[in-house]
Amino acid sequence: MKSIKVIVIGFIFAVALVAWPAGYMQYITAGIGFLLAAVLMAWLGVRRRKSAQKEYEDDVRRYTGTTMMKVVWIEESADERWEHQKDGSDRLRRETYYLPTYEYTVNGTTYRYSSRQSLSGKRDLGRQVMGYYDPAKPERITENRPRKPVLGGFLFFFGALILLFFGIMTFTGNITIS
Repeated sequence: MKSIKVIVIGFIFAVALVAWPAGYMQYITAGIGFLLAAVLMAWLGVRRRKSAQKEYEDDVRRYTGTTMMKVVWIEESADERWEHQKDGSDRLRRETYYLPTYEYTVNGTTYRYSSRQSLSGKRDLGRQVMGYYDPAKPERITENRPRKPVLGGFLFFFGALILLFFGIMTFTGNITIS
């Protein structure tokens, strides 16, 4: 909770420095505001990156068992929405999703798992896929093997880079905030 207060106060201070620059020091105060915001964004990126890495390590440690899962039921779901076309007309777009329910057995006990990952169609009934489960709690299962977080925190780092650019440009007087 303390870190959230630091982030909020830091961003408020950064916005104040950028929005209300002090007279003859307007380039300096606005630049400091942008740089402060860039540092906070980078800090958030590091925290998000560490969090994503920890989640990955927990998943790798948790989902160590494997079993075959068989599709026993497929629920058909339709989504309709209007799309605006380039010629100015509107077109009703309909997308159909097929959400499977899997059945699998671990240590003689049969479990069911309803997935949120759509299949290609009703013809996938009976298809078998590999499932990764937690041996301590076999009811916790997923179709996907845990993957390393490649872009964890990327947007925060990208935002920090943009704020750093504006900070430098403000310090040099190439961008004025009024």
